[in-house]
Amino acid sequence: MDSSHFQELAAKIWAPGSPREDLVQRVANALREQILSGKLKGGGRLAPEAVLARNLSISRPTLREAIRVLAREGLLDVRHGVGTFIASEPKPILGSLEMMRSMTDLIRSVGGEPSVADLEIDLVAASPAVAGALGLSAGSEVTHISRVRLIDGAPLAFSHEYLSLASPEEDFQTLSAFDGSSLYEFLRTACGHPISHSRVLITAVAADAAIAKRLQLKRNAPLLLVRETHFDLNGRPVLYAVSYHNSEVVEFTSLRTGRPA
Repeated sequence: MDSSHFQELAAKIWAPGSPREDLVQRVANALREQILSGKLKGGGRLAPEAVLARNLSISRPTLREAIRVLAREGLLDVRHGVGTFIASEPKPILGSLEMMRSMTDLIRSVGGEPSVADLEIDLVAASPAVAGALGLSAGSEVTHISRVRLIDGAPLAFSHEYLSLASPEEDFQTLSAFDGSSLYEFLRTACGHPISHSRVLITAVAADAAIAKRLQLKRNAPLLLVRETHFDLNGRPVLYAVSYHNSEVVEFTSLRTGRPA
């Protein structure tokens, strides 16, 4: 890594007005962006831990934890006693349950090209499940986005996303400009509603006829149903997403620690 990489990373981590994320997450996000954009090339070696931490004005434990996050995602290869390298081998799509990450980033992390099909945006009455997740009364109007996420042109996931940001009419007017790419990024830049954290529930289900058609799978093919409530920086639920993932392509991982003996 040269001085320009250090400066760019530090600028992203310590940018004035940046979202109030945990410092470890900010460091991981900044490194991830450079890896996925190709600024940090596959097979390349990160600067030594002491040098990188000093140049980014962070502690070494903070840097180590950010590196662990990216190693779990398959973006970094930690070789003890040798160094930390940018992963160069194609990886299966692995979603870490410890960190929110857009499907766009997940697809790019394995060298795939993200795109979208069947994008629809409309104003709907919230069902009891949607209203409960967003803290609204049943029947309240919310913006509904449905889309099929593609990797290299092949269907990967089908999702319904329900949003309540300010007012139904204002939300719909703003969100009508969404192009179907990263909703996290659109909420942050176009809506001024960065997502702080989320609560997720994952269930194994079989594809019904409608979803199987969307994902170009056989009926009853195994899927991962992901229901996720997203909260803004004030802890208010603003996005409820219901997504059906092709379980042959996407896996979710979790790091578990045991109690001391």
